[in-house]
Amino acid sequence: MNDEQKYLFDLQGYIVLKNVVPENIIQSVEKLTRNLLTGTSSSLSDPVKIRNYDNNDKNRRICNILEADTAFQYFIDIPEVIDIVQEISGDTYRLNHTYGQFWTGIGNYTTFHFHGTPLVPQASYRYHNGQIISTLTKAVFPLLDCNEDDGCFAVIPGSHKSNFKRPFGDHHHPRMSPKIEPIPANAGDCIIFSEALSHGSVVNLSGRTRNTLYY
Repeated sequence: MNDEQKYLFDLQGYIVLKNVVPENIIQSVEKLTRNLLTGTSSSLSDPVKIRNYDNNDKNRRICNILEADTAFQYFIDIPEVIDIVQEISGDTYRLNHTYGQFWTGIGNYTTFHFHGTPLVPQASYRYHNGQIISTLTKAVFPLLDCNEDDGCFAVIPGSHKSNFKRPFGDHHHPRMSPKIEPIPANAGDCIIFSEALSHGSVVNLSGRTRNTLYY
C-alpha cells in the first residue's frame, strides 16, 4: 500500500483499484452467477442461500457465494487487494463473509447505513501510532460496468471518522443526504472501503442490472 493510497483511504474511507481482475475471469464468473440465480435455495448446498429483497425477485442476494463454486476463490487473495486489506487491518484478519448482489430495474437503490458516530463496534475505524485499523473492510467487485445512472455504489466520504451523529437517520434514502458521492466502477475494478463508512447506492435510473460480488 503506497503513501497515496494510505492518504486517500484515511481521508475518504475508500479507494478504487482499476483493472485488478482479468476480463476472462469476470465474464465467466458473471455468467456463473446468472446461472446460479436461475435456481432456488433448495437446489443449492448449505450454506449457500438465495434471498429476495422486498418480495422482489429482481433484487436478489446469493449469501455465502464463495461456497457455491471454486471459481469464486479467485477473488480471495488478489495481490493488489490483499495488500491493502492486510495493511489496514491492524493485525491478523480473516475472510468474514461473501455474497453476490443482483439488483435491476428503474428506481432500485440500497439505503445508506453505518457511520463513525455512534460507534458500530463490529465495523469501526481508527488511526493509532501510524496504523490504520479498520475492523471490517469490504472489497467490492463489479461483474458488470456500473455507472451513476445504473445505481452505482455510493458513500458519504469521511463519514467513517465522523464525530457527530448523522442527521439523515440510518438506512435512509440516498436523496435524503446532500453529501453522497457516487463511485462508478467497471467490471474488473475493485472498490475497497471501511464498513464504518456510510454507504449505499444512488438510485437506478437506467434499469440496467447491478451485478456485484462483496468479500
